[in-house]
Amino acid sequence: MDLKETWVVDDREQHRRVLDAFTRQAATFEDPRLNQAFTSWLPRLLAMADPRGDDVCLDVAAGTSLVGRGLAARVACVVALDATPAMLREGRRHADAAGVRNLTFLLGDAARLPCRTAAFSLVVTRFSLHHVSDPAGPLREMVRVCRDGGRVIVQDLAASTDPGVARRQDGLERLRDPSHVRMLPAGALRERLEEAGMRVTAADTVTVERPVAQWLRQALTEGDAAAAVVDQFERELAGGEPTGLRPSRRDGELWFEQTWETTIAVKP
Repeated sequence: MDLKETWVVDDREQHRRVLDAFTRQAATFEDPRLNQAFTSWLPRLLAMADPRGDDVCLDVAAGTSLVGRGLAARVACVVALDATPAMLREGRRHADAAGVRNLTFLLGDAARLPCRTAAFSLVVTRFSLHHVSDPAGPLREMVRVCRDGGRVIVQDLAASTDPGVARRQDGLERLRDPSHVRMLPAGALRERLEEAGMRVTAADTVTVERPVAQWLRQALTEGDAAAAVVDQFERELAGGEPTGLRPSRRDGELWFEQTWETTIAVKP
């Protein structure tokens, strides 16, 4: 596959890709043996969210609602919305096992939220925007359902500001998970939220190091695609063009880096 190819997204086909990918990944999505980065960085996000006891929260494109379950003990109630039934079932199983009672699971589309305007004081989404063709739609909806004075929190992967490197980053992410569309370049989330009428109050950027083998296993990446990802990393280590994911070796194991951005905004 040409990692520089143009990626044209049909919304119906993309919806099918997302359903397929996350139905398959439901059991591995928050497995700390395979997705340790996703689980271990959660406390940092929750601290930035600064949840309050009277907050009414919406977790958008929640997956298994790891975030929503983390918030539930600190807020009045949480609604976890996702488009993949298997992810919601897995999340409900975890919530029931933990005795979480103030978390509701809701099937729905992040670009057309089935929620009243100004219904929530805290709206959060984590690692969802790179799965949609136009992030403006979900962001507008998140702002719509947020109360005046409420907060919107977005955490997602960030691409290089070099367009060529960003294309290669997205190409590798898409090989690993075909439901990936594209990442916003670093810093763009602030602009998108401000365009949607929000006032950005904080932004946090971290570099997260991850083992390639676990990353591929978590997504159940098929053999040829997994081999192509590894080959691109090996080529870069041998002096080839940069993938943007900065591979390295540790005790013979292949690792790479992602940039995660968390942006917090208040609705005036």
